Amino acid sequence: MQFKKAYCEPSLSLSLSLSLSPFESNQDLLKNVDGHKKTFHEIHRARSVNGVPVPPDQLEDMAERFNFVASSSDLHLLKMEFLELKYRLLSLLVLAESKLKSWIIKYGRRESVELLLQNYVSVIENSKFFEQYEVTYQILKKAAEMYAKANGSVEEVENVMKFMNETSVQWRNLSVEVRSVRSMLEEVIANWDRYSSTVAGLQAWLEDAEKMLNQPEQSKKDFFRHLPHWIQQHTAMNDAGNFLIETCDETISRDLKQQLLLLNGRWRELFMEVKQYARADELDKMRKEYLDGVANLTAFVEESNRKCSVPVEVSFIDVKVFVQDLENIKQKLPVMEAQYKMVTRTAQLVTKEVSQEEVNEMLATLTRIKEQLSKVLKEYCGALLYECQHLLPPLEEQEKQITQFYESLEKVNEIISILDPETQPTAVLKQKAQDLVAFQENCKKALSLIERNSQSVLQCVASSEVLRHFHQLTFQKKVTQVQITFQNMVRKAGDWRKNIEANSRLMKKFEESRAELEKVMQIAHCCLREKGNPEELLRKHSDFFNQLDQRVLNAFLKACDELTDILPEQEQHSLQEAVRKLHRQWKVSDISNCSHCCLHPGRNCNYFRV
Repeated sequence: MQFKKAYCEPSLSLSLSLSLSPFESNQDLLKNVDGHKKTFHEIHRARSVNGVPVPPDQLEDMAERFNFVASSSDLHLLKMEFLELKYRLLSLLVLAESKLKSWIIKYGRRESVELLLQNYVSVIENSKFFEQYEVTYQILKKAAEMYAKANGSVEEVENVMKFMNETSVQWRNLSVEVRSVRSMLEEVIANWDRYSSTVAGLQAWLEDAEKMLNQPEQSKKDFFRHLPHWIQQHTAMNDAGNFLIETCDETISRDLKQQLLLLNGRWRELFMEVKQYARADELDKMRKEYLDGVANLTAFVEESNRKCSVPVEVSFIDVKVFVQDLENIKQKLPVMEAQYKMVTRTAQLVTKEVSQEEVNEMLATLTRIKEQLSKVLKEYCGALLYECQHLLPPLEEQEKQITQFYESLEKVNEIISILDPETQPTAVLKQKAQDLVAFQENCKKALSLIERNSQSVLQCVASSEVLRHFHQLTFQKKVTQVQITFQNMVRKAGDWRKNIEANSRLMKKFEESRAELEKVMQIAHCCLREKGNPEELLRKHSDFFNQLDQRVLNAFLKACDELTDILPEQEQHSLQEAVRKLHRQWKVSDISNCSHCCLHPGRNCNYFRV
């Protein structure tokens, strides 16, 4: 939709701004209607103004008119607010349309386009034109709704809604065009820059190139090696020039056409003479691509050979790392094969331009790389990877069993390294002995599995053609070390068990001899405490003590000596004290002492008591 011509005049925005003052005056008048009403009531009551009588007819006419204005003041205020915002919005639309016409034109030189861009930035972006319009439109929309709601006229409501709808449609189209102005102006400036730079560079190069036509062949070949670059520059110049011809005014377009015509003529004549040299630069690029590809493929193959031939220790960790290297090579292999195909295609293009000797060399190189890639695929990523992957489970199980062996061995060492086991309670020693048997059995089972797994692993490595670089010595040493450790553990555990058993026997012998001695001493003690006929007692005591065997005491003393040898020093003292006590009791149990008691009837044998 286009506005009426009256709204399209450039000076209308100013006139619209100036015309807002009557609106403001009327708004002020209607807003102060209560004050005016009070003044009129005073005049109506006095029937005069400053003492001058007012005719009754005139007063009645004024009263009717005043009542009409007062009763419709709210509606008039809403209408004036709507109209004020309406013309404010129209002024923004008129400004946008007028500016758009000044920006969408046939352009001039770069400087004039730059000025247009600056004007656009000032009017639209710096002043936040779109934000202003949106705020004004939203306020107008609310004012229109309030006015339409308060106004009872259907026709007036339709006019208001029609204006709002038509304005929305026009702004939607107009805003799209205004927003696109900046990108258009920037594109024109960019093409001016591109055109100017390519023209300047191409003119200078053409002058040098035209001079080179009379130079020796090698010099021309070296100079025109970069001809593809200038072909691109020539194309860019024509693209930018044609764009400017379409967007600039007639005078500038005519100048551009003339300049392009001259430059293209010189280019065409020169290019016909030197176009064959463009191929030389392209050949150099292809040769470089070929050499880079060959270098990359060679590096991959050499690195693969190095990783796959490096000595590997037969252990779970080392083989796992080796398998990871093989899997990495396998992942890279498809990329390398694709690159080999690209290098082959490049080589086919290069061979058309080079000598037969170089062709033979390239073919030999490609054949060698293909064979090496095939080796990597079949041997490294095939058989070698397969056998290494199958070697991992038994190696992992081997590490697990070795770990379990040493864990059980540690428990065994804890038991057999107990200091002074004879001081431990019998129940504790018995439990320790049972634990020792269990841990020894665990070590034995682990050793059996280790030996079985090691035989399987070593047999697998020895029989493989692709695992010849796997070193078995460390693996065998580890198994041998486990075997030696097990044998030492069995020997030490046996010694510990024998020691415990010997100590137990000595302790048992001591306890038995002490019990026997205490039994004899108790009988003697009871015998000496008997009362009765002295002669009868003497006879009985003589019979008993004559039968008393000195070997009971000797056996006890011997058991004490043997037990003392195995007891710690701090416990030997208490044992010796107990021995001395029993020894003294034995000595006083003598027949002469007994006869002393018997010859003095009624006396107790207190001498025997200790």
